[in-house]
Amino acid sequence: MLTLVAVAGFSTVGALLHIALQRELLHLERQGLEGKVDVVQHFIDEVQSAADLGELRHHLDDTLIGNAGLRVWIVSADGQVLYGGSHVPPIRPADPGRLFITREDGVVLTGVRYALRTGAVLPDAHVLIGLDPRPREALMRTYDQATVLVCALCVAITVVLSIGVTRRGLRPLRRLSDEASSIAPDALSKRLAAHHASFELVPLVKSFNRVLDCVEDAYRQLEGFSADVAHELRTPLAILINGTEVSLSRERPAEELRDLLGAHLEDLRGLASMVNDMLFLAHADRGDRADKLAEVSLRDQALGVADFVEAMMEAGRHRLHVEGDVRVRADPSLVRRALINLVANAARYTPAGDAIMIRLEAQLGMARVSVINPGPPIPEDERIRMFDRFWRGESSRPKSSERHGLGLAIVRAVARMHGGETFAHSQGGVTTVGLTLGPIA
Repeated sequence: MLTLVAVAGFSTVGALLHIALQRELLHLERQGLEGKVDVVQHFIDEVQSAADLGELRHHLDDTLIGNAGLRVWIVSADGQVLYGGSHVPPIRPADPGRLFITREDGVVLTGVRYALRTGAVLPDAHVLIGLDPRPREALMRTYDQATVLVCALCVAITVVLSIGVTRRGLRPLRRLSDEASSIAPDALSKRLAAHHASFELVPLVKSFNRVLDCVEDAYRQLEGFSADVAHELRTPLAILINGTEVSLSRERPAEELRDLLGAHLEDLRGLASMVNDMLFLAHADRGDRADKLAEVSLRDQALGVADFVEAMMEAGRHRLHVEGDVRVRADPSLVRRALINLVANAARYTPAGDAIMIRLEAQLGMARVSVINPGPPIPEDERIRMFDRFWRGESSRPKSSERHGLGLAIVRAVARMHGGETFAHSQGGVTTVGLTLGPIA
């Protein structure tokens, strides 16, 4: 490509210089012919009688000395050649104002023809002046040959220098390629060194390192997710296996087996619920967006959730209030699922007899859903992790072992699927956890 670019560039420059020089030489040639016309006309103006014709020929001969390529013909009105040869040379038109005059030896001259001013000695005569174009053409050929040679040399120098510069410029890229090839799953913390890159490659290195950060986070998250899943499944599966082995170790009454199967069914339903939640989170992590969008009233959804969790509220002697309303384009089922998880999470840490508030408000074009409850303060390190999967907080917090730790992770997934985010803060004995949804309808 560099060779083609160099050839095209120097060829274009050479062609333009050729055209410019040719035009300048033609212009000088025209000026030379016009100057000769003035000289010849001056000599002819000095002819006062037929006796002066000899003097005219002498002056014209002197003019031609040293100008081998210049020829002059004076032709009378009846076609007789008065000066320049024995007969009128063949002529043919060229550019406007110019002629091609064929000399006796066959050389074609570039010339002009003009009529003499009316005079008594040479009435109605005209003059032909021709100039040999071969010196100009020879100069152009020499120039073109030199131009081709210089352009070819420049192309060769450009290619050689470009190859050297390109190889030198690609050294940082080769080093970065070697560094990138050394990054493996067991060395995801490695990053490309920006100081090895040239100025042009620094943005690429920074972008690649940002991608590596995302890959490392995703890989660590996947590792953690796999470990968490194995940990969560191990205990209930061990209980099911041990219970089944104990039951099969001897004969059991039908009623005892029925109770055992009922307990196992309850555990299996819990496992099925956890698997469904994990599948939902996997789709959300893949970047799926909510697709069953409709214009919904968040107040109506919150009131429906209040009816759904009424039994849970009565069991914990809690009261649930809904404040405000926002209409938003969202998936109603996902909104209800997020609200149920938020209310259930608040109910776990709300003292008996206290109220839980669902506050709905518009903020910056988004719907803000906040679940507010009194309860113990949330430490900062726990607040940062409370939306992670399988996170249950400190084991000392009440009821932490009775759930899988996917509720708030599902809330975060619902927020992301609607282009929003989650938030949580605790101050003065009041905890606020929620999410944003958008856009407002």
